Amino acid sequence: MAYDDVEAELRAHPQVEQCVVTRIQTGPRKTMLVAYVVTTGRVEPAEIRAFLSARRLRSNQIPRAVIPVDSLPRTSSGELDRDALALPVLPGRVAGGKGALSDLDDAPLWTIMLILAAIIAVAAFLTTDVFWPGSTDLSVVPQPWAALFTGLYAAECLAFGLGIGFLFLGRRRLAGLGRPPWLTTLAHLSIVWLLVAWWPQDNFYRLAAKTDWDRQAVLVYGFNITLMIAAAVLVVFAIREHRVD
Repeated sequence: MAYDDVEAELRAHPQVEQCVVTRIQTGPRKTMLVAYVVTTGRVEPAEIRAFLSARRLRSNQIPRAVIPVDSLPRTSSGELDRDALALPVLPGRVAGGKGALSDLDDAPLWTIMLILAAIIAVAAFLTTDVFWPGSTDLSVVPQPWAALFTGLYAAECLAFGLGIGFLFLGRRRLAGLGRPPWLTTLAHLSIVWLLVAWWPQDNFYRLAAKTDWDRQAVLVYGFNITLMIAAAVLVVFAIREHRVD
């Protein structure tokens, strides 16, 4: 598989002298696009990835890792020897471990996301009555129904927290699935909305009179219809063919 376009953009960087882009195995049915670069002087990999992001490349054409090397391996005839490219070795992993990059790339991300979601969920739960006074009043609801409703309120807050966490940390994971950038962005925002909408939606509904038609219409079109649209976007994202680099 050729990556001529990506390599051409890499060589456009003023400090990249030589480069090669390849895909390495990181786990069962999992691969990662990696760029090996020979540079003049010290250049941070993040800077090179940012440079590529500003170029006309699809998101799935941007290498997930940029590896600085002193030189690229060559055959006796002077041609690039791709088979001799060393697999990147990360701290705490066995040299050549194929799952190292994937593990390090994903585990901290999900851990941070879950911690962030938990913090936001607690904050949402504690501030619900501040934004919607009386919406969670269960003083006249008998048990076990009051406990069930409390569990529902907690689940809504947790969904809200997950949505906010995914808003800040989830797009990179979606971008690696190879869909067009515009569709990736829409899918990212759709997932966020499907999660965060529950907390405000139910609180607004609980405070709206059943015969307050103006408010009911606003809620239906502001939440229900938009949730349907978000689900439809995810259907398109799911069935859209993977674009090969």
